[in-house]
Amino acid sequence: MSAACDRQRQRGAALSSQAWRLARAALLLLAAGTVQAQNGEPIRIGQSGGFTGGQAEYAADVRLGIEAALGGANERGGVNGRRVQLITADDGGKREAVLANTRKLVEQDRVLALIGYTSGAGTEQALSYISTARVPILSPATGNMGIRSAYNPYVFHTRAGYADEMAKIVGHVAWLGYKRVALAYLDDVGPANLKSMQDALAANKLSADGVVGLNRNADDFTPQINTLVAARPDIVIFISNAKPIVRIVSGMRERGYHGQFATSSFAGSRVIAELKQHARGLIMIQVLPQPHKNQLRFHREFHADLRRSAPNAKANYTMLEGYVAGRTLIEGLRRAGPNPSPERLALSLSGIGELDFSGYRVRFVRGDHSGSRFVDLGVVAADGTLKF
Repeated sequence: MSAACDRQRQRGAALSSQAWRLARAALLLLAAGTVQAQNGEPIRIGQSGGFTGGQAEYAADVRLGIEAALGGANERGGVNGRRVQLITADDGGKREAVLANTRKLVEQDRVLALIGYTSGAGTEQALSYISTARVPILSPATGNMGIRSAYNPYVFHTRAGYADEMAKIVGHVAWLGYKRVALAYLDDVGPANLKSMQDALAANKLSADGVVGLNRNADDFTPQINTLVAARPDIVIFISNAKPIVRIVSGMRERGYHGQFATSSFAGSRVIAELKQHARGLIMIQVLPQPHKNQLRFHREFHADLRRSAPNAKANYTMLEGYVAGRTLIEGLRRAGPNPSPERLALSLSGIGELDFSGYRVRFVRGDHSGSRFVDLGVVAADGTLKF
């Protein structure tokens, strides 16, 4: 082979090598750009809530709390460098709509997780689909026992359930010496909530003197008022959203009833303003610490993030519940890494151990996602404030 041919072959080899290096560099840049694009996309989180209908204000408050937590994280650079975006869907408090929204959020919006559902009945309806889709759901804003009766690796609670709430209030009622107790509960859920009320009565050697089911979105509660007045209870205990409570308490007071009322946490803080003069003496179960305190770091962060996200919002228990949910999600995402999957997030939450939010503790371990058993009782004073 001539020297000229040899030199030509060497030049060709050099050019091929250079072309390969350039191509390889281009591929690496393309790959890096793709990873950056993935990392730059927001982490999408879905919420189905009753933003219209009988629990609209409650749902709005839960959303405000979640948005405050996510907004605070985004303001500080996001989670592992990525923003977190809340995508909401209105279910009107209707259980079938919750399932439809859940399917859309998972299959079309491609959310990584679900959070802050405000219908216990709807969450029950969607639970089978959530488990099949293997998408974690955090902090349903309800104590519904139908979604707590069995351990589910994809469901994470950050507040106490109705069994704990009913044990607390019925124990208090028994201590006060009340003998006649009536129960009012939402009837679009399974039997677990009513059972939690009846079990608490039985544990204190009491039984219900009247039981009425409630439609959370109804306008007329005359039949229920008639039944409860006829039962002559010392106290009526509710597991309900605000609307039925307001109508029934007001109706019974106007009929001359002078007994006591107690609500589960699902009533929401705004029930006091809606009841007006009839709110005095109402016992309200709370599953979060008092939201107006500002001495501890977590509470200061809550107020600062809420002011940034919703400057005109007045902090209440329901907003704080949403905020705790959002902060718990953020910690789970942080531990799941920069490119989390639903499965990885579920695993990171399961192994989170205990989160201490300035004394309010949320605890998850594999096999137990109950989160918290904190329950407190407050009474509405004459000035409309809640006293403990």
